[in-house]
Amino acid sequence: MMKIRVRIKWQLLRTRLYLQHLTPKAFALPLSIFLLTTAGLIFYYGLFRFTDFWQPWSPAGGNAFHFCESNRMDQLIRQPSNTWSNLGYFLVALFTLTMGINDLKQSERKESDNFLVRYPIFSLAFGLSALYLFIGSFLFHASLSSFFQKMDQTGVYSIAIIILAFNLYKIFPVFRFKGQWKSSHAIMTLLALALNFLVFEKLWLININILFPAIISLVFLTSCYYLLFISREHYFTNYLWAALCVLVLASIIWILDRTNVACNPDSMFQGHALWHLLTAASIFFIYLYYRSGTVPIS
Repeated sequence: MMKIRVRIKWQLLRTRLYLQHLTPKAFALPLSIFLLTTAGLIFYYGLFRFTDFWQPWSPAGGNAFHFCESNRMDQLIRQPSNTWSNLGYFLVALFTLTMGINDLKQSERKESDNFLVRYPIFSLAFGLSALYLFIGSFLFHASLSSFFQKMDQTGVYSIAIIILAFNLYKIFPVFRFKGQWKSSHAIMTLLALALNFLVFEKLWLININILFPAIISLVFLTSCYYLLFISREHYFTNYLWAALCVLVLASIIWILDRTNVACNPDSMFQGHALWHLLTAASIFFIYLYYRSGTVPIS
């Protein structure tokens, strides 16, 4: 009886998340990539742990050196816990890229009423943003250099921008051109690329405490607009609430770490590392939220 219930729940989950064409084998390759990459990084770290590789690099600015964790300036990884915790973003990136690639292979995907399935470019863009964030944040905390600090910040913006593009597509899925209705997915993709380019080239210089809240506010407002004025039923909103709850918890921990309220510099358990893991979980729930709903077919 228990096995039957589990099987039924799994089938419902597959249907709700449009996973009917996926089997567990589809995740064998990304899981292998994750494990092999992690093992390779650990092996390299073991060989060169006490090598000051980053000494010639320009140091990061702002509060980069003010996290709770002790800065090991004579080692390959200067903030170990804050560095390794970024593997959570890598796992999310591999998951969403796998979904997008498998959706792309489906000949009937254009008939799906879920926009992530219908237009895999959205999943691929989301996965690449998560991968970019992983690389930037991992190497930033490893090096505490200005170059990777920029990648870290723009990686955070990249995730927020692609979510904003998701919202705009949900609100404006089609537009009228020469008397015909056309899908707006290409426009939203180009908009996300343009915004990411602007952020990387110029806008990242704006104080992160100003620019990031501004982008998040746009994401919040467009999300509320959809729920209030378009539909509350087309998506499984429990994923959205889970993402918000996890993000709020992560933010509280980030503040406690940054202000040294809960701080042990030499411990392997670091608040900022937990922030990385929780925000990775929040990003994962956000993707599931958009994967769970419908948008009219153009």
